Amino acid sequence: MSDFSKKFIEKQQKRLLEAREQILENFKNFNKEAKDDGKNIFTEEGDIAQQYLDQKLNISLREKDLYTLKEIDRALQKIDDGTYGYCEESGEPIEEKRLEKRPWARLSLYYAELEERERQRYSKRAI
Repeated sequence: MSDFSKKFIEKQQKRLLEAREQILENFKNFNKEAKDDGKNIFTEEGDIAQQYLDQKLNISLREKDLYTLKEIDRALQKIDDGTYGYCEESGEPIEEKRLEKRPWARLSLYYAELEERERQRYSKRAI
């Protein structure tokens, strides 16, 4: 028996599908823009540098979108198999407010904060 109502799960599934569609649309637009940018030939160093920075930013954003898309697909799979909304660390239900803000959340707020602290701790050591 799920700790979440059927209505809540259906709403989350709809939100996940909408977010997925938006990301896929962003990819289509990025590909179109990339093709259009390839037609421009810049000779000024400033223009070339700006184009490079724009491309680097767009690639970084696409990488983030790709990660989110994978998380969305994972959440949709969890809806299908009945495990949506449960923390992957504790097995306890994730807070509904957290799921409403981030429907693809895999961890409860407590475990997400622990993970973030660990990530920061290890990134500081690498410096």
